[in-house]
Amino acid sequence: MPLSAERKKEYFEKLKGLLNEYSKAFVVQVDNVGSKQLQDTRIELRGRAEVLMGKNTMMRKCIREYCEENPASPASKLEEVCRGNVGFVFTNGDLGEIREALESNTRPAPARVGIIAPTPVIVPKGGTGCDPGQTAFFQTLQIATKITRGQIEMVNDTELIQAGERVNASQAALLQKL
Repeated sequence: MPLSAERKKEYFEKLKGLLNEYSKAFVVQVDNVGSKQLQDTRIELRGRAEVLMGKNTMMRKCIREYCEENPASPASKLEEVCRGNVGFVFTNGDLGEIREALESNTRPAPARVGIIAPTPVIVPKGGTGCDPGQTAFFQTLQIATKITRGQIEMVNDTELIQAGERVNASQAALLQKL
């Protein structure tokens, strides 16, 4: 849904105000970040930093206009990084302290069907807690198993998903079971 002209104007004023007010900024990628997690991060940073999200084309246009008005500003570098699902965290405080606050709110997201895995997923060998009737599920994923004490046990560590690979339905289902 497109934004109204007045909302765009408010956004432009806010972003330009933040670029004037703050001397430092983090660019944060927010793929697979829920609204509650983002809200918790904003609450923790309150008073020390400000988080601003927006549409990439709108952010780029606003930064471009700001750089035309203030040619000496290093903000032009921010225009290049407005790709993908990103936002800005503006601050005048200690970058290390703000970074710690941002990283403390980082939580691993469960693998969902169709997303691209940011890191490899390795399932360790050992008991799975699954009953012996589910061995066919592991066989379809070509995972070597044996039955020990009434449960399926994986024989080897298995790299289930490689970094940059799309997660398929059976991989996501297995991770849910484990």
